[in-house]
Amino acid sequence: MPPAATAADRRVAPLAGALPPPCQRDLDDLRAFVRRAMGGGNPAPAVPVADVREVLLTGATGFVGRFVLRDLLRMDGDLVVHCLVRAADAAHGLDRLRAAMEEAEIWDEAFASRIRVVAGDLCAARFGLGRAGFDDLARRIDAVHHFAAEVSLCTSYLAIRRTNAFGMRNVLELCLRNRLKHLFHASTMGVFPQYFCDFANEFAGRSVDHQGQPDLADMKRMFPLGIGGYPWSKLVAEQSVLYAHRAGLPAAVFRLPLTNRSTTGYTQPGDTSVRVYAAVADVQMMPGGFSFQRQNHTVDTLSRICTAIASNPKRQFTLYHCCNPDPVPHDLELADFGLYLREVSWDTFRRACQARGEDSPLHGYWALLDTFAPYWFSPTKAPTDVPVSDRAVREDCPFPIEWPGILTMFRRTNDWIREHRQQWPFSLTQPRIDYDRLMARAERFTERFGAPFAATYPDWIRDGLAHLVEALRAPEARLLQGKRAVVVSDLSASLRNNAKLTGERLRHPEIERERIARPVFIVGINRTGTTFLHRLLARDPRFWTLRSYELAEPVVPDGDYATAWTDADVRRARLLDVFVAAGFFESFAGAHEIDVDEPEEDLGLLRHTFLSWSNTNIYQVPGYGRWLAAAGSRRAYGYHRRAMQHFTWQRHRQQPGREAQWLLKTPVHLMELEALIGAYPDACFIQTHREPREFTGLWVSLMEQLRARTTEPTPRGVLGPEQLADLSTMLDRAVEFREAHPELQGRWYDVSYADLVDDPWSTVRAVYEHFRWPLTAEARAAMQEWQERQAERRRHEVRHRYDLADYDLTPEAVDAAFARYREFIAGRGIRT
Repeated sequence: MPPAATAADRRVAPLAGALPPPCQRDLDDLRAFVRRAMGGGNPAPAVPVADVREVLLTGATGFVGRFVLRDLLRMDGDLVVHCLVRAADAAHGLDRLRAAMEEAEIWDEAFASRIRVVAGDLCAARFGLGRAGFDDLARRIDAVHHFAAEVSLCTSYLAIRRTNAFGMRNVLELCLRNRLKHLFHASTMGVFPQYFCDFANEFAGRSVDHQGQPDLADMKRMFPLGIGGYPWSKLVAEQSVLYAHRAGLPAAVFRLPLTNRSTTGYTQPGDTSVRVYAAVADVQMMPGGFSFQRQNHTVDTLSRICTAIASNPKRQFTLYHCCNPDPVPHDLELADFGLYLREVSWDTFRRACQARGEDSPLHGYWALLDTFAPYWFSPTKAPTDVPVSDRAVREDCPFPIEWPGILTMFRRTNDWIREHRQQWPFSLTQPRIDYDRLMARAERFTERFGAPFAATYPDWIRDGLAHLVEALRAPEARLLQGKRAVVVSDLSASLRNNAKLTGERLRHPEIERERIARPVFIVGINRTGTTFLHRLLARDPRFWTLRSYELAEPVVPDGDYATAWTDADVRRARLLDVFVAAGFFESFAGAHEIDVDEPEEDLGLLRHTFLSWSNTNIYQVPGYGRWLAAAGSRRAYGYHRRAMQHFTWQRHRQQPGREAQWLLKTPVHLMELEALIGAYPDACFIQTHREPREFTGLWVSLMEQLRARTTEPTPRGVLGPEQLADLSTMLDRAVEFREAHPELQGRWYDVSYADLVDDPWSTVRAVYEHFRWPLTAEARAAMQEWQERQAERRRHEVRHRYDLADYDLTPEAVDAAFARYREFIAGRGIRT
C-alpha cells in the first residue's frame, strides 16, 4: 500500500491567470452562493461514507450516467438511487432510464425497486420541484453524483452555461441544505488544452500533473468562448465545487477522459472521434496521422472507478485524472486488418467528406475539426494519453485498475457494430484478404525495419502465402465476413515478424554463428501430457524455453533485451491484449491452459513461413493441405532453426556466458520429422502416448474451437472424420519415421501418459536417466513446487467435457484409424 498522502500531496494547485469575464462572473455568483449557504445556516455535517443510504444521480440517462447508475446499484444491495430525469412523471422517467440501460445492455429488472425517479429539470430553480419537494429530497439523500452535462464541442459558452454552469447552483444548494452531502462531480480532461490537442505540436512534451489545474492562457488561445464554450463551462462548475470543498463540503472532482465505448464494444455513434472513423470508412481514405489507437478509456471502467472512489471512506484526494497513463501500444495500422485505405492530406480528406454533404458523418463538425485537425492528425501527437498523472486514482481506488487493451476494444467495437447493424447509422468498410495488398504491407515492413525484401520474403515464403490466401478466399473456407480482419491480422503479423528478424540479423551478423546444441522436442498429441511435461521440465535451469509472447513477436521492439522475459516486456502486455481480444482464455478454459508466462508450443515459428500444417487445422483449407503435402516443410524448418539462433543470441545478450539446452514442444512436428531432423541433426525427442480413444475427442473439440474464431461452423459429422484422418495420418507418419531411423532410437524416449499422471517423479527420473542429464536438488524442488501449484489450480478448474459421439465417431472407428500407431506402442510395451 502507498503511504498516506501528505498535506502537500493533497493540495490542489491554484488556477494561473484570470478567467474570461463571463466565466468569472458565473464563478463569482456560485462562490457567493456557497458563502451564504455555509455562513447562514451552518449545515450539519455529512454522514460518514459508510452510512450513505440514499443518493441523487444526475445524468442517469447519459452515456456515462447509465453505467454509474448500474454500478451504484451493484455495489450496495441496500442503496437507493434517486435519479433526476427530464420526464413528464416518474413512470415516464423510469421508462427513459430502462431504455437507456437496455440500449447499453446493462439493465436488470431488479434495479427498478431501488430507483426513485425525480421528474425534474437540472436548470430550473430547485430542479423544478418546488420548495417542499426540494426540501424533502434534501432530507433524504446523503450524497450527490453529478454526471449531467451538455456535451457539445462546438457551442459558445453563453449557449451552454445554463446547463453546465447554472445547473451546478441547484446541485450545490441541495448539498448544502439542512446538512452537508458528499458531492462527486464529473468534469472533463478537456479543460487541459494539451490533452484536448493530443499533446501535439506546441503541446508536445507537456503533461498534466497530479492535482494540477489548466493554464488559462492556453485555454483562451485554444478555446474561444464563441465556439469553445464546453471546457469553460466545465471549468466554472468544477472550480465552484473545489471552492465549496475548501469551505467544508466533502467533495471530489472526476476529470473524465474522452470515452465513447464500453468493454462490450457498445459504442456511441455521436462521439466526434467515432464520427471521424466513420467518415474514413465512408470516403475510403484517411488523413495522414489518423490512427485507431487513440483511446481505450471504456465508460464502464470509468464508472467503476468513480463509484468505488466515492464509496471509499479512506479517500485522500479531491481531483482525479481518470486516465490510463500507460496504455499498451501496438505497432498496427488499419491495413493490418484488411482495411486498405488511401492516406491523403487533411485538405483532400476534408473535400471528399464535404462532397458527401449532409450524408457525411462529419457534417456539422467542421468548425471543430478545422481548429483541431492540425493537432489530432499531427505526426508529433502523443500516441496515447501517457503524460497524465493518475496518482490520485491509483491510490484511492480500492481495486487494481485494469484498462482493456486497444486491440481488444478495436475488435469488440467492430464486432458490436456488426451485430447491431440496425443501430449503426454509418457505412462499414469490409476487410479484404488480398495477396497483392499483403505484399504491399511486406514492402513497407522491410523499409521500416531495414530488411531487404528478397532476403526477407524469398520465393518459397511468398509461394506459401499465395497458396494460403487462395485457399482462404475459396468458398469452401467459409470464412465469416466479420472475422476476416482477424485472419488478415494473423498473416500481417507473420510478415512483420519476418522483417523484424531479418533486420535484427543484419544489424547483428553474429547471430549466424549461434549454435543450437541437442535441442529437445516434446512431441505428442494434445491431451497426452505434453503441456504438463513441458512446463514441469522447464523448471530446470538447464533448459531454455519459449514463451508465447516471444513466439508472437520474436524481436523486442527497442532491441534492448535487458528487461526481456519480465513483466516489463511490452510484448507480454501486447499478447495479453491479443488473447483477450480473441477470447482465447474463455475458448480454451478447461482444455488447454493459456498462460503468457509459461512455456508454449513453438508452432508460431512455422506459421511465419506459411508452410505449416497448423493452417489446415485452424482453417478449412483442404486445397492448401494438398499443396503443402507436395511442397513439404524442409524450408520451414530451416527458418525455424534460424529463428532459434535469434532466441539463443537474445538470451546470451541478457545472460552472457550462460548456456542451456532448448526444450520445445509442438504436436504438428510429428508430420514433418524428416524436415525437423534435417534442421536439427542432433535433436532429442520425448514422445508422449495415450490411448487414442481418450485424446481424439479433445483434439477435435480443440479444432472446433480454433476454427470458431474465423469460420462458419463445420458440421460435426464432417469435422470429426476429417480430423480423425488428419490426426491418424500425423501419428502414422511419426511411426514411419521412427521405423525408418532405428539409429535415432537412443535419442528418443517414450512417455506413457498413464505413468506420467500416476507417478510424475518416476517419469522425470527415467527421462533424465535416459538422456544422462543430472537432476539437481534445486531443479527437483522447483518442479515439485510448480506441480503442487498446478494440482491446486486443477482442483478448482472446470474441466473441458467432450465425447466421440458428438462428432459422429465411435471407439471402433478410432481404433481402426490408429491401428498402426496402436500396434507400434503395444510392441514397445508403452502403457496406455
